[in-house]
Amino acid sequence: TERKTYDDAGKLVEHQVTDNHKFDARGNVLDQTTTSFDESGALLETVKTTNADFTSRGNPRSTVRETFDDKGALIDRQEIANSKFDSKGNVLEQTIITKDDAGVVTDKQVIVNSGFDSRGNAAKTERKRYDPETKDLIDIQETTNLLFDARRNVLSQVVETKDADGVLIDKVEVTNSGFDSRGNAGKVTRLSYDDKGKLL
Repeated sequence: TERKTYDDAGKLVEHQVTDNHKFDARGNVLDQTTTSFDESGALLETVKTTNADFTSRGNPRSTVRETFDDKGALIDRQEIANSKFDSKGNVLEQTIITKDDAGVVTDKQVIVNSGFDSRGNAAKTERKRYDPETKDLIDIQETTNLLFDARRNVLSQVVETKDADGVLIDKVEVTNSGFDSRGNAGKVTRLSYDDKGKLL
């Protein structure tokens, strides 16, 4: 699969190629490689994805995603465990463990999604982040997605960050635009508020 992204002037911004290497008996993709190039054709990064333990609806309970730089060196590895789905196959609960190139755990997050629309966009996401060494809860981030584009990129959202006790730390209103093929926003506008609701 190829995807090319162009800017408003029609100029190529990015070229992405996805190759599915292995399937199971039901046609679910087991191994996949996604390669991204810039407008000149230079390699940006390569992402290798391995899926396993599929549900009857074709949703993987386990996904490993390894990202490599343009030299082929491993940047990081994400191990994603999808523990709960709704009737439409949307992921309700998942745990994401990120490891560096040496295999050391650098981040652990537990995510709960809710309020899905007909396109599978979650209206709300709660993300709990834990210390990889002590296992203690670090903070809680509650994201309310207000608007999406046709490619399911979030255009407008509100992000509230709370400490481990649930006390509000800050609130950020985010507006995104100019997305590339990987869903990266070319322009991001943030309005930050303190715990009292005062604009910073």
